[in-house]
Amino acid sequence: MKTQLQRIRKERGFKSAKAFADHIGMNPHTYTDYEQGRRTFTLESAWEFADALECTLDDLAGRKFVAERYQDERQAVMNEDYAHLSDAGKDAAAGAVRGIRASEGARAGAAGLEDRQIAASA
Repeated sequence: MKTQLQRIRKERGFKSAKAFADHIGMNPHTYTDYEQGRRTFTLESAWEFADALECTLDDLAGRKFVAERYQDERQAVMNEDYAHLSDAGKDAAAGAVRGIRASEGARAGAAGLEDRQIAASA
């Protein structure tokens, strides 16, 4: 994890290990030992680092998480497409899905009303 810790620290704008150690209130020598792999850190320390660096534990460990497969492959395709949209595209896609859902809900409600009307007239 040392290479991920250092890489992420630098990406977040902490130019030195000392600057980051000072930021989180840790002895700079202790932090440098973590970053260089001379000391292993606990899960609690990893959480502290991840929180301060605004990343996940997976990011810190260099783990690429693969989401579970969806039962309906169409959802996986939609999620992959959605991930590549701009913010405006994501807003438009979300609006379109809400519109389709509302339309289907209205149709289902109308069908239920028709069923109740038929039953009442029988």
